[in-house]
Amino acid sequence: MHHFSPRSLRTTDLIRESLIAGLASGLLSAAAVAWGSRAGGHRAVAGLNAPSHWLWGDEALESDACNLRHTGVGVATHVASALFWGGIYALMRGWHRRPTPLNAATDAVILTGAAVVTDYLLVPRRLTPGFEARLTPRRLGIVYLALAGGLVLGAVCSERD
Repeated sequence: MHHFSPRSLRTTDLIRESLIAGLASGLLSAAAVAWGSRAGGHRAVAGLNAPSHWLWGDEALESDACNLRHTGVGVATHVASALFWGGIYALMRGWHRRPTPLNAATDAVILTGAAVVTDYLLVPRRLTPGFEARLTPRRLGIVYLALAGGLVLGAVCSERD
């Protein structure tokens, strides 16, 4: 793996690692959202519809249907968000002289904490993930643990090269 630093940032490495970490975290956290929705007595797709509320308002938070309007936009929004956090994570990883599993996990926990603060304290309600409408606080916590786990998984997969 080519590690980058502020002095030797390789754009291709940054993009590759951002994609791997972002997609891994997006997939794991989306699975956790679907599980949490189902465990809460809703259809699995209900939680995945929720992120589309930035576009469709409260109707998205209440939708149980699998459709392009809510599910397509919701999943696309969730993946875009995960790719954004994956990009920041890849930048964080580049600051380490010697990436290790421990600092991969530490970075993931720190960044996931920043994501929670951003999602629920800094942005307007319309820009929150919307998962909170369908998930209990405990299940919402599991979603963010899955996000962190996906970031670490992405780092481990990137480092095997």
